[in-house]
Amino acid sequence: MTQIKICGIKRAETLACLTQLAVDYVGFVFAFSKRQVTGQQAEAVLRAVPGHPPAVGVFVNPSLAELEEVLDQAQLSVIQLHGRETPDFCHEVQERFSLPVWKAMAVGSDKGGDTEAEQIKAYRGVTNALLFDTYDPALAGGTGKRFSWEQIPFLQKCASPLPCIIAGGIHGENVGELIRNYRPSVIDVSSGVETEGEKDEQKIREFVGRVREA
Repeated sequence: MTQIKICGIKRAETLACLTQLAVDYVGFVFAFSKRQVTGQQAEAVLRAVPGHPPAVGVFVNPSLAELEEVLDQAQLSVIQLHGRETPDFCHEVQERFSLPVWKAMAVGSDKGGDTEAEQIKAYRGVTNALLFDTYDPALAGGTGKRFSWEQIPFLQKCASPLPCIIAGGIHGENVGELIRNYRPSVIDVSSGVETEGEKDEQKIREFVGRVREA
């Protein structure tokens, strides 16, 4: 079954809802963003909700020292690197922190886009999953924009055997199409379950329900 990651968590009430719904992963953004939190803030939210799903920390071009500082404060299960981190850096992060590493890659508008096959393959041995999000020159993620899903089979083939995580412009109205046609390992949603920039519990419940129906 396709797993669900809800990203950009800032409040314990949101995490409690996601825990009740048994989503597979919850994401905390530590990079500059309207959803940014500190390690201390994330840990406070996590401590407030026992039995919460595994927490994914989202970073953009961090230093090892920055990662260490957050990991000393917050109990994370996965490190998601969403910038221009090299394969060597991903490997170093894996070795140093003994946590799974997910590497995000930007997808352009053409088949293959900015994510060429050789580039994808370079990360296969040094990460635990690859996340494909919509390319935006100004933002590393969270754009709310969808890339051309016809590219997904190409991306899945290049990434194999790693799991493929699909992000960008996913919401309750189109997630069924995504799952039925492409069966991604994980779907990652943030703005698609928000109203005016804040997580909307009704949208979250509807989204999770539609994923499970599909």
